[in-house]
Amino acid sequence: MNGNTVNREIWLEDNQVTVGQFQIDFKKTRLYNTEIAEEQENHVIKLEPLTMELLCYLVKRRGDYVSQKELLDHVWDGRVVSDNAIRRVVKKLRDALGDDVKSPTYIKTVPSKGYLLIAEVSIEAVTQGNGPDHTTELSQASDYEYIHKKSKAKLKPLYFILIIALSCVAGYAYYALPNQVAVKQVKTVTSMSGEEGWADYHKGTDMVIYSHRKDVSGFFGLYIKSLSTNVTKRLSPGDANYYSAKFSKTGKQIALQRQKGSQAELVILTLNDTMDVSNEEVIYRYDTLQPNLSWAPDDKALYFSLKKEPDYPNTIFKIDIDSKRLTQVTYPDFNPHGDYFSALSPDGLHLGVLRYSNYQRTHLIILELASGKVQSNTVLDFIPSNIVWDEGSSGIFLANSNEIHFFDTRTNELTPHVQTAFGLSSIYSTCGDNCLLVGKEDKNVRDIAEIKNPFLEENIYNLFEFSLSGKEGHPDYLADSDKIVFRYEFDNIPQIVTYSTTGEMELLTEFTEHHGISNLDYHHASRSVLGILDHQLFVLDINSKQIRYLTTQLENIQNPSWSNDGRSIYFSRKEGNRFWLVRHNVDDGKSEQIVPDVLSAREGTAGQYLFYHQADGQLLKAPLASPQQGTLIANIKPASNTSWHLTDQYVYYSVSDGYKFDLVRTDLNTGESERTLLLKHAFYAKFQIHPSEEKLLLLQRAAPSSDLYNVYF
Repeated sequence: MNGNTVNREIWLEDNQVTVGQFQIDFKKTRLYNTEIAEEQENHVIKLEPLTMELLCYLVKRRGDYVSQKELLDHVWDGRVVSDNAIRRVVKKLRDALGDDVKSPTYIKTVPSKGYLLIAEVSIEAVTQGNGPDHTTELSQASDYEYIHKKSKAKLKPLYFILIIALSCVAGYAYYALPNQVAVKQVKTVTSMSGEEGWADYHKGTDMVIYSHRKDVSGFFGLYIKSLSTNVTKRLSPGDANYYSAKFSKTGKQIALQRQKGSQAELVILTLNDTMDVSNEEVIYRYDTLQPNLSWAPDDKALYFSLKKEPDYPNTIFKIDIDSKRLTQVTYPDFNPHGDYFSALSPDGLHLGVLRYSNYQRTHLIILELASGKVQSNTVLDFIPSNIVWDEGSSGIFLANSNEIHFFDTRTNELTPHVQTAFGLSSIYSTCGDNCLLVGKEDKNVRDIAEIKNPFLEENIYNLFEFSLSGKEGHPDYLADSDKIVFRYEFDNIPQIVTYSTTGEMELLTEFTEHHGISNLDYHHASRSVLGILDHQLFVLDINSKQIRYLTTQLENIQNPSWSNDGRSIYFSRKEGNRFWLVRHNVDDGKSEQIVPDVLSAREGTAGQYLFYHQADGQLLKAPLASPQQGTLIANIKPASNTSWHLTDQYVYYSVSDGYKFDLVRTDLNTGESERTLLLKHAFYAKFQIHPSEEKLLLLQRAAPSSDLYNVYF
């Protein structure tokens, strides 16, 4: 009982503590509102023991930022709990204090630092006769130090100890999840320098197959390891990426997805007894790769996710290995994501499918293959990267941070099952009874960085890397180009923040639950940030930190941008089967359709022309007064992971060649284009241009560091 015992020792001293307008009674776990009369209903507020422990610790550390790790050590006694569990208790305390997360007066959340108690704290020694009756037990340490009084007249009665013990038991019982089972053992499977993923285990041969790369500029190679002998071999040359390797039922073959440039292949490798590749067969070639692959139980077919066209959703297909016949299995709604992962049950009777729909929702669909009927369709409140069936075909495991959930297909119930001491990137396969092969989450997945404009010959020395421990996204420069605005995930909840080259961070939002935030675009004159939040167009005023929504969640919108004067916003909205370019007037709230079949648009720097990118890839330039009369500037293949921007002389845009991205700039006057390398082995190449045009601001994958583990429960 390290943390809580210390906290209680502090609070059992003879002090009366007031936080803001509340007096604290630790023994009774109550708050007394000093601004409400005693006879009124809301004068007394009852707290749960763990919520009171949190308040005690924040008061003890008043004036200091308290990190999640400190809360785990001192409030949760080092128990393994999820980030959501901590946030729930913080929210309960805020609710009890009547605190507003957007304009806090008690508890402030600061990204990368933690929680800060900002309310005034009063500590007074209680003597006989002073203070109301309900405060005679109140106490607190002064000046951040423990007070150990030696007065023999102040011996602590036994019921204090009983209250402490009962509080601890009650707190633990309340937050322990009844359906969870304990982790018995965690074994390291790989510990190579770099990143491992897309793994599979074969019980009969006791082997693991997985992808690995040493650094962000390298290819994902294919490796096989015998857990019995601890021998590891590389099975691939270094000229391609290898994903989603899966053992056949016999363990003699491996199916995988191989990516070379913009082309992907379904490949089957045959192994000999010494773990060497004796044969290779390419059974299908295609353009778009979504890592996902599973064998049919008879080893005669493969299931995988495929986009038949760039603007089609991911769809699950089955391919017969001998005949190469392709059969469509699922028919998702028309959206950019669709069915991004599937897994066949070991008995071959059911197909589990992850379908991403609008409004940040993922559906877990169980399809009965023989009848073609949907057995269940469950909406998840998290977005798992993949799913794994248990060995008895009775259910599916899914990972959410450090929690492993189990969906029982017999009862159609999803319950928390196992909690690990570390975050999980994926669950890859079973590894025996009550064992899962998992990947450890690398929390610092990507960083925001400036790079020199690759078309410039002179050296640039003032390039900044905004390296933070967490997940960043959608950066843009502010009016002061030494500051940026971006999405930052703090305590697993995305927020919008600003950050300067001097290391100062300002929180612009204080969301208490997960939201999808994208397409941030700053306008210097209005000092406002434009973006999309849970599929709604919004404007965030940086001064007031107020958000104003301009569209509804029922509208399918994308790629918003400001007009030069900040009085209008352009965005693309899908109506029927077409995307229309819409201009929205910020002042009167009116919107008008301008041009059909447009994905994005920006005004030229001089304010005379409108440039818009059509669904067929053409980038057109048209007068603002007559935007339908456009002339061709460039052809840019539509993609959700690239972007384009205008300067006085050029249009810059990123283009992909598989997982290699080039930067192209086309002269707006002559039409001449130049092309150079931008990023190698990357998944994402959206960027912003510095006002000087000397630098680009973009996301870069952080140095990879992840291993594979067997979790036994």
